[in-house]
Amino acid sequence: MRDQMRVMELASRQSGISASSPELTHDSISRLAPQDGHVADTVGKLTLTDDHAVYSGSTHWVTILEDIQSLKEELSDDHPGAIRSRESTMFDTDSTADPPVTKILLLSGYPSLPKEQILAMIPPRKVVDRHVSHFFNAFDFATCILHRGKFLAEYSNFWGNPQAAPIMWVGLLFSVMCISVFLQQHNIPLHTAESQETLETYRTLTIHCLVAGNYLQPTRYTIETLALHFAVDQKMNFNTDIGNWVLIGVIIRLALRMGLHRDPSHWPNIRPLEAEFRRRLWITLYHMDFFTSTQVGLPRIIKDSQCDARPPANLFDDDLNFDHDEVPPERPLTDPTPLSHIIQRQSIIKVAAEIYDSTEAGPPSSTTIAALSAKLQRAIDAIPEQSRYRSPDISIGDSPAMILHRMFLDILINKAVYLLYRRSFMKGSVGEETTKSSKLCVNAALSILEHQRRMDEEAQPGGIMFSIRWRVASSLNHEFLQATMMLCFALSRFHDGHVGLTDSGVLHRQDEILGALTIAKGLWEQEADQSVEARRAATAITSVLEQYLDNSISSNLITSDATKNASMHEQSAIDLPTGFFGEMPGAAPSYPDGFDSGQNMMINPSLTAVDSDAMAFGSLWDDYMAEPTEGSWAGMH
Repeated sequence: MRDQMRVMELASRQSGISASSPELTHDSISRLAPQDGHVADTVGKLTLTDDHAVYSGSTHWVTILEDIQSLKEELSDDHPGAIRSRESTMFDTDSTADPPVTKILLLSGYPSLPKEQILAMIPPRKVVDRHVSHFFNAFDFATCILHRGKFLAEYSNFWGNPQAAPIMWVGLLFSVMCISVFLQQHNIPLHTAESQETLETYRTLTIHCLVAGNYLQPTRYTIETLALHFAVDQKMNFNTDIGNWVLIGVIIRLALRMGLHRDPSHWPNIRPLEAEFRRRLWITLYHMDFFTSTQVGLPRIIKDSQCDARPPANLFDDDLNFDHDEVPPERPLTDPTPLSHIIQRQSIIKVAAEIYDSTEAGPPSSTTIAALSAKLQRAIDAIPEQSRYRSPDISIGDSPAMILHRMFLDILINKAVYLLYRRSFMKGSVGEETTKSSKLCVNAALSILEHQRRMDEEAQPGGIMFSIRWRVASSLNHEFLQATMMLCFALSRFHDGHVGLTDSGVLHRQDEILGALTIAKGLWEQEADQSVEARRAATAITSVLEQYLDNSISSNLITSDATKNASMHEQSAIDLPTGFFGEMPGAAPSYPDGFDSGQNMMINPSLTAVDSDAMAFGSLWDDYMAEPTEGSWAGMH
């Protein structure tokens, strides 16, 4: 294997590579076709052969961070690495480390290796067998992309005659091995350099196969190979990479070219097995498009108004047979299959995607918000009871995968709530609408960060999700970053005097915000060596909490002085003429409507609370100042 890797590295250098609407039912689908039966005239033309299918026919978390005025200086773009953190590349390393080896990117132009050389670099069958087994038994989306029985039949034929296998199928095999190595990296005590080198070798060979197979002219296995390659790149990146958004755009456009966005029921010559896997591939790409687009804060590629592919049937692979011309009855969503969780997520993701599209261009009208809120509520109500979120404390009899699925679904729901109300939350004006939006967004952010805390806790040795900890690793980092910045924004705007974020002079769930940010700071610091974004999040929290302490102490000192002055005035008033005290300015304060005299009159906590907070947060500013400004930001490159 080491010799093969040296050959791969040499080949890479010689190549001169440089990095550069509501769901449609069967009935509604049938109504799309004209009564004379000329379906193609309505939905376009789909040309099918054995190998080809041709169809003719600001949410990013950094945006929130930069809206926090008080952090302009600490986290301005003048700092080296700030801009890079938005569109960072893979494997960001400390500036003192050796420069990383240039990574081969699919979208870069370079010649591919000859097929004979690629085949010569395939490991012995025993090694590949283990990778294939691990892929099908550990990768969530395996059944969305490949039919186990069909792939294993092709796999057996491959070892009988490797030269006869299409080069794109060979790329599919390498991408399967990539996923397997990545998953296994989370099951060993140490992330070894050798395993990383093996992963990069398989990834590079996948790219060579895609280029050799001319992936821009998709054939059988092209979309499957590209989807797995994208999944590898997405999981390998600790930071947001704009290249992944560009790559998923290319993949989706190729899928559109193959007609995956149209439901196969339009064309009776598509056999049931192929039809179901076209639907499975499309739902996978739909999810990738949504999450990648919201991660970089850019428009989605898919336009729902132009798509009518329905979700796949909730079936096991064994329910679909090569020789059957009819799909068996669909299992209810309450039956746990490898697809049931993905299908359930689709109902929430589809509404969240519509919310994202409707709110990204500009502030939505109150009518639009009400309609989207009702649609989201209907999608939530349709979730089976067994999949609804419940605390892991009362779910100890359920499988770790089921517990994680419930948490993931709850995060999606809270993400949709934030996407819907974020514009009113961010503008910070005074009014009932802003107060409602602020509360909903703060609630959503707190829920998401509680999931982050719990996932981290249960992914530790002995935790409920330790056996599936790789699934928690990085797929939700953007949602956690977004929630972190929302709470930083709320706390900062509150102390800047934007009372529109509150309704009674007290920040909604302020103590919980402080606790959640303190815990999140520790979690982001754990990843700071590997992720620019994690390091920046930890720095932002440190600064916001430090400002909170400063403002709290200053406010309490002012209040203390005012109390002393009031006492002096009272003492002086004893000898003053009657009525004189009532003429003194500020002697008879008037409180806002609805103020409860039993409430704390101050926006900030009492001196006792500040002392308590100081014990919890006292070291934050010291930690923040301990980092050399230039050195710390330079280390992000």
